[in-house]
Amino acid sequence: MNKETIKLTKEGYRLMKQELDQAEKILYEEIPDKLKASKLNGGDLRENKEYMYLQSQQQYYEREVRRLASILEVAEILPEEEISKDVIGIGSSFILQDLTLKESGTFTLVSPAEVDLETGKISMASPVGRVLLGKREGDEVTAELPWGTSKYCVIAINK
Repeated sequence: MNKETIKLTKEGYRLMKQELDQAEKILYEEIPDKLKASKLNGGDLRENKEYMYLQSQQQYYEREVRRLASILEVAEILPEEEISKDVIGIGSSFILQDLTLKESGTFTLVSPAEVDLETGKISMASPVGRVLLGKREGDEVTAELPWGTSKYCVIAINK
């Protein structure tokens, strides 16, 4: 079965790899040590709340390691030279103004695997991301959002 590649920015790949390394350290080093210590405290493990909590953490990190590893396995790093400074595409950084709220911010268009709204990384698959693909400085776009329509203007595109 052929898996579809996921394009990641160089920074996104690095951060995801770092996240995977941290999750593996917690899963394979820290949690087993804590589980062992919790077992040594004795008593019925079904009533040991710390032990039960650690087991749930272990399950969470197992899922997280599988998720991150599966993304990195099919990831393709987007070459810097493929990131356009003329039109918005994956990896493009741009200043976007919300024409309704009269507020602007700097954003980067990324694959759905890299989304991080706190740092301004929006998915190219999101309603706003889809309408921004291929747009240039000065272009105005309208995005249909779950709560209504929003209009935006591309102020600048940065490489």
